[in-house]
Amino acid sequence: MAEMRVPRKGELVLVTVAKISNFGAYCKLIEYDNVEAFLPIREVSSGWIKNIREFIHEGQKLVCFVNNIDPVRGTIDVSLKKVSTKDSKDKIRAYNLEKRLSALFIQSIKSAGETKNKDQIISITVSEFQTYTMLVQEATNGTEKFKESKIPKKVKESLIKVLEQNKKERKYIVSYIANISTNDMMSGAERLTEALNEIRSKGVKVLYVSAPKYKLIAEGKDYADAEGKIKAAEEAARKHIKDGTFIVEKEKLKKEKEDIMESI
Repeated sequence: MAEMRVPRKGELVLVTVAKISNFGAYCKLIEYDNVEAFLPIREVSSGWIKNIREFIHEGQKLVCFVNNIDPVRGTIDVSLKKVSTKDSKDKIRAYNLEKRLSALFIQSIKSAGETKNKDQIISITVSEFQTYTMLVQEATNGTEKFKESKIPKKVKESLIKVLEQNKKERKYIVSYIANISTNDMMSGAERLTEALNEIRSKGVKVLYVSAPKYKLIAEGKDYADAEGKIKAAEEAARKHIKDGTFIVEKEKLKKEKEDIMESI
């Protein structure tokens, strides 16, 4: 057990449920080379459990809390009930970010022509920064730690370029729900079509939901740019619906490709 890379007590870990028994579940620690951990049935839920399979299933990925590590017996016990929904989401987000940054770093090594030394460079990086998230944070801020790092200079320069390129490619998406209807019995359908075409002409995607609802989606270089497209589309389309209903409300706001540093 001493030679294995294991988590710390109290750490949140990602696990895959490998085998379920009447007493709990044997899990694999995804971030620790699939080292085995045990999830006792009493740690699955705060309430009484009659059938553990009603709560978890084999192959399922979970975020668990490391309850105890016994180096003598070589066992790790984890808990599911001690993890809040927010903590679970934050852990998954951080894990996905780390994976993306790892891929960007490998890309930087390749771009710098250092592929043959990849393993050595990765070893240096992990030793100095522990995580790729920390590496990118230090690199973006241009800290002394990053400048003095033993990572080859051309790899560091390549990483900065890759990060800049990643920032340039990000897109921001806004989504609204529009209630559009007309009381014009003579040419209402024509007016509605004109309004929707006007919206599309402003670079806004229109999806039919159910009468009289439509989803309006716009993307831009930042949120202000995306919001501006929705506003311009709304103003232009309103001119065609003079006798009826035209209500636009924000549905959600998200990034399609996150700014790498805003995710850290």
